[in-house]
Amino acid sequence: MDEAKINCESALKQPTNRLRNNAVRGECGEAVRGGVHELLIHTTQKEQLIDITDMVRELIEKVELNEGFVCIYVPHTTAAVCIHRDISQEKTSRLTELLGQFNSVISDSPEYTKAALVAPTEVLLVKDGKLLMDDDQRIIFYEFDGPKDRRVYVYLSE
Repeated sequence: MDEAKINCESALKQPTNRLRNNAVRGECGEAVRGGVHELLIHTTQKEQLIDITDMVRELIEKVELNEGFVCIYVPHTTAAVCIHRDISQEKTSRLTELLGQFNSVISDSPEYTKAALVAPTEVLLVKDGKLLMDDDQRIIFYEFDGPKDRRVYVYLSE
């Protein structure tokens, strides 16, 4: 899994109150339950997978969400999010090959097709302050047209 420059920004009720801190170092700023939080991701490669699981867990801990749900949304046509087991960068060629088969029909925009097939949203449950995920599951951000600065929105609610 690649590391990229990732920032976490809590979108509070008033836009002027946005705080930006480096989430890789575990400083996610002020987070509010029932609010939309913005993760800023700077990708460094054309196609890249970035594990954002720990950032989401940190938000859950910051807002002290004991039970509820998490909605993750990627507002880009050439990026996506998915929950699956940890995948090494070496195995991404298989994913690229599989997604590439769909691009034979739409060959002029493979990055759009890949993002559409992976999907822009995921919804997870929280119980006892923890994500209800299997031990080997991860939340993966997909970049299909980098390098770029990207946003991922995370909504936390009871």
